[in-house]
Amino acid sequence: FQEWVGYGLFYLGQERGFFKEEGIELIFVDEKLDSARRDAFKSGILDCEGGTIDLLIAKRAQSTPIVSVLELDHSAGSDAIVATKDIQKLEDLIGKRVALARDDVGETFISYLFYKKKLLLDDVIIIPARPEKAWEVFYKNKAEAVVTWQPHLSKALKRPGAHILISSKEEPDIIIDTLNVREDLVKEKPGLIKGLMRAWFRALEVYRKYPIQASKIIAKYYNITAEQYREAVKGLRWDDYKHQVNEDETQEWVDNFNIISEIKFKAGRISKKPNLQKSINRKLIDTLYEDSR
Repeated sequence: FQEWVGYGLFYLGQERGFFKEEGIELIFVDEKLDSARRDAFKSGILDCEGGTIDLLIAKRAQSTPIVSVLELDHSAGSDAIVATKDIQKLEDLIGKRVALARDDVGETFISYLFYKKKLLLDDVIIIPARPEKAWEVFYKNKAEAVVTWQPHLSKALKRPGAHILISSKEEPDIIIDTLNVREDLVKEKPGLIKGLMRAWFRALEVYRKYPIQASKIIAKYYNITAEQYREAVKGLRWDDYKHQVNEDETQEWVDNFNIISEIKFKAGRISKKPNLQKSINRKLIDTLYEDSR
């Protein structure tokens, strides 16, 4: 997964031994490039990833054999467009330089916003950058705006005069992170995947009960303080098991998948719309505790 604070519960679960107790040896792979993860899935050397639904769509459109099985988080303020003080509304970005990662959640977020406003993203000067480096382009005055997320969002805001133009706080249902798993694992070892999901929910429970202690464990992986981590995750929502088995949750995934597929297809970012039924699996979470230890 990329350096996104919402994935911090994986580190917490690892250090607390929750994955090990489920019979899982979890190995974190430091690979931020989505194209590299796509190729790793296709060659069978990567089992799971944390990623946004738009990345799932892009991979499925390229016949990558992965399926989404669990919501990890909703961004509700931790993703944003940061701009210079002269840019006060979305329309002000027309003709301006905007730093973002192509074919990544930043591009999806701004594309969605422009789509709603019936604006053309082609009228913006895109400055492509690596996901973890886009904020630096803006900070060094090489762009008038940047689309980024925590912990990079806080860094971008340190540029004098910088402010949040719009964030996922105003649009909380477009950026959803999910656990994506190789199809053959879901079919052949569903118990293993369910163990991974149960350990995630245990980590969430610990964080909610003991946020100060838990953030101390997680923060070191992001090179920030525990207090900074707690502040960063205020802009996201972790849903517990009870919330996620709600029927409304499934519809939310479907709506998100369909609108992003439509936007990406119309913009020419994908050559075909992926099959929804083959991309999302809700059966595992519905039976999550039937075979738990």
